[in-house]
Amino acid sequence: MDLNALCRLTTRGFARAATRIGAATVQYRPASALAPCASPYGQGRAAFSNDRAFGFAGPALWDVPFVYALTDLPDLRAGDILTCGAETYFIARAEPFRPPLCVLCNAIITLTTTEAVQTDAADPGGYATSGDAGAQTALATGWPAMIRTGSGAGVPGPAQPGAIRTGGFEMFLPAIAGVNLQPAMWVHDASGPRYTIGATRGSPWGMRCQMAQQQV
Repeated sequence: MDLNALCRLTTRGFARAATRIGAATVQYRPASALAPCASPYGQGRAAFSNDRAFGFAGPALWDVPFVYALTDLPDLRAGDILTCGAETYFIARAEPFRPPLCVLCNAIITLTTTEAVQTDAADPGGYATSGDAGAQTALATGWPAMIRTGSGAGVPGPAQPGAIRTGGFEMFLPAIAGVNLQPAMWVHDASGPRYTIGATRGSPWGMRCQMAQQQV
C-alpha cells in the first residue's frame, strides 16, 4: 500500500468517526494579523481528546491543553483555528494519516510594541520604553492563545529596588504571518491581565513565549 492510499483510508476513517462522535466545528485560516477569524474557511465536525486512542474513558484534564482531534475537515494545516462550542483550538501540527495535534486556548490576546516617538521635541528620534502605554502600536489582535503559569523570563528594563518578583507565565499561539515577536513586546489578554514578553521562540508549529505579568 502506498502513502497516498494510506492517507485516503485514514482520512476516511477519521471522517466517519467524527461524524458520529464529533460536534459542529468551524475552521478559520488566518489571512490577517488584525482579524484572524474574519471569515470561516470550512465547517464540519470534530472531537478532541488528550487520549491518543480516543477511548474517552476519563474526563478531559484541565491542565492538559495539548489534545488530538478527530475531524472530517478535509484541508488542515498548522496555524488553523478551530472553534467547537465554547472552546477554541489552534492546530500545532498536521501530518498525513495522523490526527492533528491541537492546543486548547484560554485567552484572546492582542500583541503590541513601541514605535519611535517622532513628535518628541525634547528628544527627536527617541524611542519609547516598554512601559509607555500611550506609545504602544498593535501588531496583532484577536488571536487565541494558551497562557499558563511557567518559569517566566527576565524582562528588559530596570528593576525597582525591593520590587516583588512578578509571576512567570508561558504562552503558546499560532505563528502570525508578518509578525516577529521580540522581548519587551506586550501581550494584552482580553480578560484583563497584561504581560511583557521576556523570551520567545518561533517554529513551524507556532510560537512559545515566556512572559512576566505586569503589576500595574
